[in-house]
Order: sequence, then C-alpha cells, then structure tokens
Amino acid sequence: MKLEGNCKEYGCWIGELAQGCKLCKEGFKSVLFITGLCLEHCYYCPISPERRGKDITLINDIRVKEDIDILLEVLLSKSKGVGITGGDPLLKFDRLLNYIKMLKEFFGRSFHIHLYTTGLMLTDEKLSKLVDAGLDEIRFHITGNHSWKALKRAVEYPIDVGIENPVIPDGLNEFKKIILNGLKLGVKFINMNELEFSESNYDKLLMRGLRPKPGGVVAIGSEDTALKVIEWVINEGLHINLHYCPARFKDKYQYRLRLSLRAKTTLKPYEVLSNGLVKWAELTECPKELTSKLIEYGIAFKVNNVVVISVDIAKKLPCKYRIVEALPLTPRRILNVY
Repeated sequence: MKLEGNCKEYGCWIGELAQGCKLCKEGFKSVLFITGLCLEHCYYCPISPERRGKDITLINDIRVKEDIDILLEVLLSKSKGVGITGGDPLLKFDRLLNYIKMLKEFFGRSFHIHLYTTGLMLTDEKLSKLVDAGLDEIRFHITGNHSWKALKRAVEYPIDVGIENPVIPDGLNEFKKIILNGLKLGVKFINMNELEFSESNYDKLLMRGLRPKPGGVVAIGSEDTALKVIEWVINEGLHINLHYCPARFKDKYQYRLRLSLRAKTTLKPYEVLSNGLVKWAELTECPKELTSKLIEYGIAFKVNNVVVISVDIAKKLPCKYRIVEALPLTPRRILNVY
C-alpha cells in the first residue's frame, strides 16, 4: 500500500479518496448545514453556539430563507456537489429529502451529494428514500452500536458507505477497532479528521486532559495518532481506502479554493481577487468634478452612497481612499478596512 499526499498540509491517504473528498480537495463542494439539532452529546463536537441545538439551515455559512438560496449559492460557487451536515440531518428528514431531490433535479444526476450522520435515526425506509432521491455517499460518525447497526444496513444499498471520525489523541487502539470493524462490514472508505478545539468544546476537551497546540486550534497528539494508524494499516497490509484530513486543509485549501471560485463568478468591476478574498478602494476625499467623471466613464461606481474603485486606479488619483478586504459572499462580508 502506497501513502499519497502530504500529511502535514492538505492530507494523505492510502488507496482511493472518496468522491466527495476528491471534489472537496479542489474546492468544488458546497456545505449544506441542514439543522443544528442533534440527539447525540459528543464532548468534542465543534459546532458553534450560534448553531448548536438550533433548527437553522445554511449553505456555505449563508442563512437559507428559501430553497432558491441553496441553488443560487451552489451556482455562484461553481460547485459540483454538496456535503450535507449538521447536527444530525436525519432529524429533519423531509427537509433533507426535499433538498436532495431539488439539487439532483436542478444540477443533474452527476451532481455529487454526500451526507453525514451517526445513524441514530436511520431506518431501512429512510435509506431507501435517500437512495431513490439520489444520495451518492453516506458517512457514518461512529458514536455507538447504533452507528454500526445503521452502517450494516447501508452497505446493502447501491450507495458509497464510509466512516468519518475525529482522531482522539492516544486513541490508537480505538481507531484500530473502527478500521477492522469497517473492513469486516465492507465500508468503501474511512476518513480520519484532526481533532479541533472550538469555542463550544474547549472546556470539555481541557477537562479530559487534552491541550491545543500553541497558537493553534488543533489538539496535541491527534495528528501523531492518525499517522500511527496509517503506519499500522500499511504494516498489517490491510486493503482499505484510508484518508487523514488535517484541520489546516479546511482553511488553507478547501475553504479558500471554494471562495476563489465564488469570487471569480461574482467579481465586480472594481474588485480584485487575492487569496480567496476580494479587495477594492473607497474614495473618502476627492474633487467633485473628478469623481463625477470617474463615475460617468464607468471607472468608479456609487454603491450605497460610497464611491468605489479599483485599488490600482485609486493609487494613481489625487484622492484619499481606504482599502477594503472582504469575503466574496452575497452581500460581501467585510474583514478589514485600512
């Protein structure tokens, strides 16, 4: 078995990546957060207080008010699929089913959809409906016997079935059991995620003796344990598609790539794209006649009573200005002004 990728940067794997991971790696996956409701009580759950236990729906961190919001955001992001997460999406099954059908009808059968769940609420009836609606891949977060029972059901259906769990530091033996059991049941892939500290799980992780890396949000020992799991799989000669995804991949690669694709689609005449962010200048002091001419010739634009222009042109004008950096969302989410 050959180890591919870069474990310290964008992740590493043995065998073949899951299709959902392949698209995510290129920035072609949108994230559909169905609901913050969940019946599990995982101490390491990183979901923010703004989402945890709340029945809200977001697409790429944008609040969904109507179904069309999902379709437009996926279009603007140039996504070739979505990952559906929560909470537990199965707690809002009718909504989940409706979104899968809607996405498949709009974007076509090749549009890839994968779902995260612990399997607590999964039944054969629900599995059948999900597959009929067009679900391509289901990833089980193993939290107990109910997860294994649900997974055992799922492998009987024409759908890619995998496991995705965070790697608990010093949890080598536990993950070995997950892999051996997954192999026995016939899962297609197993994903290991680096354990992250967040606002909502920080105290609970500390209480269990875990510590974050200096200046970071990941748990000391999580990556080391994942690498030991990979070494064990190779040494044992186990034939399994195994993938380790470091926390830094999400921000440095996946999130930035998705934002860059969205920015290219929605880039305004006065904006420039830089590292997944958009940048422009706002004129604060400028001769009135010059400002009028800039607007007349389509060089500058008036947006919400503010005159905006490209940074490069602003630097050449006898005007005072400020530079604005923002996430390329709709509306733009301003991060820095200087």
